[in-house]
Amino acid sequence: MSVEEIIRLIFSFLGGGLVAVLLDWWRAARSERRTRRVEFIRLQLQELYGPLQFFASRNAKLFDLSDGFQKAYTQEYVEKQWSREQATQDRVRQAASQTLDIAHQYIEQVKENNEHILAILESHYSLIESADIEVFAQFIVDYTRLKAEIDESGRLKTPLEIYQHLGSISFMRPGFIKAVDKRFNEKKAELDKLLR
Repeated sequence: MSVEEIIRLIFSFLGGGLVAVLLDWWRAARSERRTRRVEFIRLQLQELYGPLQFFASRNAKLFDLSDGFQKAYTQEYVEKQWSREQATQDRVRQAASQTLDIAHQYIEQVKENNEHILAILESHYSLIESADIEVFAQFIVDYTRLKAEIDESGRLKTPLEIYQHLGSISFMRPGFIKAVDKRFNEKKAELDKLLR
């Protein structure tokens, strides 16, 4: 074997070894990035998007229930012509009041859920995707306005003229529910894909 052949053999061995080392390093780095991504998504799902999705979907169902009560109230007590007899009017008034009280209880549960949502957002703000910041900020503004502008009985404290300039307040906007549900499902799908 000539010196030239020996040098080629050494270079091919070192080159192949170097390629193998570089390939192993690349695989390890890729695996580490994947592992960190999996851990981050799990954290987002467990601490932020999972709990938000739980409370937001609960609120959506409670809004539907409250709306059902409001529609039934309108059909039964507003649109119907009841006898003017005092006993009938008293029974209708009592039944109507009970119906509205029940609908109001569902909205009270929404308010309680919103307390949890605010705590989740405040505790885990570092896990929020940048695309969700605006929607979450609007929720916080609405939450703050409800606390400041609505009294215990549900009446508006802000003068109507001022309120009209500022715009409506929402217990939870549909966009919040959609954004949370969308992000939750995206995160679950991404996690499932990474774990395959």
